[in-house]
Amino acid sequence: MGDASQEPECPACAGTDAKVLFRSNNGYPILRCAKCRLVFTDMRTAPLPSELYPHFDQTDSGMPKVMRSSLGVFTRQREGVVRSVKPTGRLLDFGCGSGAFASWMAQAGYDTVGLEPFSLGRPTEGERLLLIREPLESAAPKLGRFDVITLWHVLEHVSHPVDVLRRLSDLLAPDGRLIVSVPNFQSWQSRVFRGSWFHLDPPRHIIHFEADTLENCLRKARLETTKRWEFLPEYGSSGWLQSTLNRVLPHRNYLYEVVKDRGALKNLGPASHGLHFATSVLMGAPTVALTMPVEALASAFGRGAALTFAARRAGAGDENQPS
Repeated sequence: MGDASQEPECPACAGTDAKVLFRSNNGYPILRCAKCRLVFTDMRTAPLPSELYPHFDQTDSGMPKVMRSSLGVFTRQREGVVRSVKPTGRLLDFGCGSGAFASWMAQAGYDTVGLEPFSLGRPTEGERLLLIREPLESAAPKLGRFDVITLWHVLEHVSHPVDVLRRLSDLLAPDGRLIVSVPNFQSWQSRVFRGSWFHLDPPRHIIHFEADTLENCLRKARLETTKRWEFLPEYGSSGWLQSTLNRVLPHRNYLYEVVKDRGALKNLGPASHGLHFATSVLMGAPTVALTMPVEALASAFGRGAALTFAARRAGAGDENQPS
């Protein structure tokens, strides 16, 4: 927990002059730095990371597993993003959570390391796969070099994004790529739902990136953008659906927690589970069907739910850069 008596400090430039834009629906001030314009959460009263990200193991059966399997199409989309910049090679999935994407990529033929400082339940070592629960600072010297490093909605969780990007940049092979995807604070979803937007998620989300502030952090970390993806339905669908459900259901982020399977719903009674699940099923398909074209249009104007960039170390040679 931070010191509530001090002025909040910008995670990117350490400036202390920030304006409150609004408060999230759970009470956290969302600020914009006057110096570098980064939007961030006032974390002075937030719990410690160990409380926000407990270790958890996903179950191997039941409804959570069925729902995760049904979302495999989104994992294949992530794989497609990776293959478009590096068809083969050694991959680091930083902030790997349960290790699901890292495991997928190992099965897809990449030599994969998943690194997670908090919530990974079981460190694992297998063919083409190594899942490690350890902070980046201590793990980095042992990891070697990678052809591609992925951060799928991870950078918004860290308190010093430029430092993290620099450390990861040092782990890139000479022609390596870093792929970072974050929620887009300038998205139409963000504008519609404001403090109740699913992807806002304070205090777990410390930083709320826009295209220019993400580019600024990459530049400060000596990285240059080589490619962008404007439309990733995974984040569009989840944002519209869960934000809408949060307007009508008493338990926030119910569907997300069912899929995540980290124990956040353990105190929810059977009747409440039934109500939330039935409502989610009834509203799910129509909401996705109605909002998917909206999200596609938003992405065409740079206002999609997610910003996804590939970057390389500044000045690195690249004879094989994808168009």
